[in-house]
Amino acid sequence: MLKRARPFPSGAGRLLLTQSWFLWPLGVRLLAWLFLAHAYEIAVFQDVSMQMASGEGVYTRFSTWLATAGDGYYAYPPLYAYMLWASGWLADALGGHWWLRQLLIKSWLVLADLMVMAFLLRVRPAAARAYWTLWFVPVVAIGQVQPDLWVGLSIVLALHFALRQRWAVVGFLITMAGGLKIVPLIILPFLAIHLLQLRNWRGIAEVGVGVVVGLAVTWLPYLAFFGDAGSFVDAARFYLTRPIAGLTVLSGLALIVNSTLAGAALLAHPLPWAEAAYRYLEHLGELYPVVTLVAFAALMIAAARQRWPLWRAFCLPLLMFLLTNKTVHEHYLLQVLPLLIVLGIGSRTLVMAFSAYLLAAGTPLRFIPAEFGLPSTVDALLPLALQPILGAVLTMGLMLVAGAAALVFSLEAFKLIRAVMTQNVQRDVPA
Repeated sequence: MLKRARPFPSGAGRLLLTQSWFLWPLGVRLLAWLFLAHAYEIAVFQDVSMQMASGEGVYTRFSTWLATAGDGYYAYPPLYAYMLWASGWLADALGGHWWLRQLLIKSWLVLADLMVMAFLLRVRPAAARAYWTLWFVPVVAIGQVQPDLWVGLSIVLALHFALRQRWAVVGFLITMAGGLKIVPLIILPFLAIHLLQLRNWRGIAEVGVGVVVGLAVTWLPYLAFFGDAGSFVDAARFYLTRPIAGLTVLSGLALIVNSTLAGAALLAHPLPWAEAAYRYLEHLGELYPVVTLVAFAALMIAAARQRWPLWRAFCLPLLMFLLTNKTVHEHYLLQVLPLLIVLGIGSRTLVMAFSAYLLAAGTPLRFIPAEFGLPSTVDALLPLALQPILGAVLTMGLMLVAGAAALVFSLEAFKLIRAVMTQNVQRDVPA
């Protein structure tokens, strides 16, 4: 049974400011905006903001940055680059201080966070409280400086309008989400299957119109002002060749094996089986895109054989991506998090595993900008006399925790997919 959204009562905003459950997360968000920024990501996005403000495109620079830094540059469609462009222009106009530039960049992410909260308050206040009190949301949404929460907001709004059969708006919102990160576009074929099953030809046409308009809004300004859009293929190639990482089964196993190898090296006791296992995992990572393609092909067959409700056509593709992609960084969860919360789908174990990984993988010090001059790893905080041994043990322990957390996260993602497939979840969706 679909429920009509209830209007947000007047004066509720002032009432929130008296609630402790609202105030402490608000304080965490303020601290994240003022002081947190993933050291590598903010370096990239500050550079993008300066490139754009000076009239230079971002895609030609990708291959040069990758060759010198050893990691990716701006590897997305240009919608987030427009936000960085505005931040860079305003920062330059106000003096160009690095902290001001970072605050202006992160302001876009604070805005997305507040808009998600406002939407959830309007459609389901209990969901708003569940979202607002997740401790890791401001750390990931703001501190990782990635636009994934904008993606999550666009997707949950797209479902909201799909339930009202505003198909052109749905196509536009999904495409705008795809203008930030490519991943949300995987929803479109499942939505097309849903509409084909209903023989809703007009709906399909309206979605198509929305997609065309979204593509125009995303790309035409870039094509008009910059001449390097063709170099976007370098970013696409990077996604295909990047190694396994993050909250995946292979990455979890690799972290555990790598920790074992580090311990063996510390004890001067070689472990040939562990070395072979690590090489095997690397080779599996090269083949893993095939697993992703097979998983999505199977999911599309399942969608074609059944008549999925709309919420499932939106939710399952994103969950399958989290389970089967070879790289799943923490901020990827934000693409589906608002949708999961409004649908009442969740797992306490998944949240715990995610939290453990966030704290252990690379340590929280990676969220401190390099300009503050702090060390980037926990072992560097130890006295010099203790660093060689205790630092190595601490690093190995963190890798074990991160690896185990990644495995548990993947298992819980699989359980969520199975639950969604068998309808063992809350299905009331505010319309």
